[in-house]
Amino acid sequence: MDTGKKHPLLVYRIRYRQHRAFHFILAIALFALYAVVHGQPSATWNSIPWVPSLDWLLPLAGVGVLGYAIFRLLAASIPYVQCSERNIKIQAPLYQVVFSYKRVREAHPNTLFHMFENAKLSRSARNFVLSDQYGGHTAIVIEMSSWPMSMRLMRFWLGNLVFAPDNRALVLWVEDWMGLNGELSDYKDRWRERKRQAQGNAPRASVYQEVIQSPQPKKKKKK
Repeated sequence: MDTGKKHPLLVYRIRYRQHRAFHFILAIALFALYAVVHGQPSATWNSIPWVPSLDWLLPLAGVGVLGYAIFRLLAASIPYVQCSERNIKIQAPLYQVVFSYKRVREAHPNTLFHMFENAKLSRSARNFVLSDQYGGHTAIVIEMSSWPMSMRLMRFWLGNLVFAPDNRALVLWVEDWMGLNGELSDYKDRWRERKRQAQGNAPRASVYQEVIQSPQPKKKKKK
């Protein structure tokens, strides 16, 4: 199947790259602190005896922070959007959704600021998408006529910054937004042409078959 370019979704890639080094440093610090606690003689903790009894929390927290840091590392490199002959695919860090072209009404560019200016977002999301650094970036807004599943479920897996505040459109923030817009238009035109040809080449039932398949009148019994 013919497919277009994989366009990295910046809403995931940029956000997950932020403070990535901090989490690795924090994990190393927790492991180092655990080693320091165990390296001290037992008499050191006479005044605070609860420290040795709770030192197991340090490596546990270190493993959790390290796992989260690795997840952010992978989540920054996985997400993308891709057009194909049949649908639009969005690959998120933990989920994948495809949208058929029959659900697509139209697509047009718009800035992140105009899309999310009045949206109900968390403070961190607003500081990210409406910042001076990214608020003026252009995204492709795809108006949809319907969705393949519930909006609540899609927002849970894909996040709030992939959908318009009114739940009527996808907001795809990519670097090459003009390229994505051109691919979307091209593949949708191909899909429409194949659909038109399929409808025009649909086989018609012959007159003989229609007569055979039509219900025959019942004959009256002679008395």
